[in-house]
Amino acid sequence: PKMAMTYRRKNKKTEEEEEPTNFLFYSNEVPSRPDGDFIDVIHAKWFGNHHLLEAHHGYIQWLFPIFEGGGANMRSVALNKKEAKMIRENLECAKRVIKSYRLMLNFYGMELVNEQTGEVRRDPSNWKDRYRNLNSNSHNYLRISRILTSLGELGFVRYKKPLLDHFIQEVVENGQLKNAARSLHSFWVPCLNHDSPA
Repeated sequence: PKMAMTYRRKNKKTEEEEEPTNFLFYSNEVPSRPDGDFIDVIHAKWFGNHHLLEAHHGYIQWLFPIFEGGGANMRSVALNKKEAKMIRENLECAKRVIKSYRLMLNFYGMELVNEQTGEVRRDPSNWKDRYRNLNSNSHNYLRISRILTSLGELGFVRYKKPLLDHFIQEVVENGQLKNAARSLHSFWVPCLNHDSPA
């Protein structure tokens, strides 16, 4: 055991030594894996491709990295605080985070009304179809939990409450997303207090 502990200490890279994979992805220098693409291509060609966004299970961990790790995608890399700061402080990377958010909001039948306040509303062009999909495909609820967590960790805390407010309106008040009620109360609302600033 003592030898194993020594081995782990020698082979565990510090944040300074780790390659900033998520920062490189958001800098458009490396593609997502597996079967992914560069971030600018994803924004340009995947936007509105709802079938691809529904069926592909390896992109969400790249678009919304979190400190806890890559989840189901072993080819993605956990976010660390150093690269979270790098992404937040790089204007082009920060703009790409907002584009990723818009991409997923469109997939869920929503749109970002105001980049400053984070106000979200139904997308008038597709919300009925996308809400039906969201009610039927509950694996998207895990994706939403990741998005909320990642927004906080990447420095977009201000976007979390407006998104939650929109879900509360659509789940509780309007009854349009009833199947998401458990995730809303058990996972998404608690995410509001999980900012983990880098």
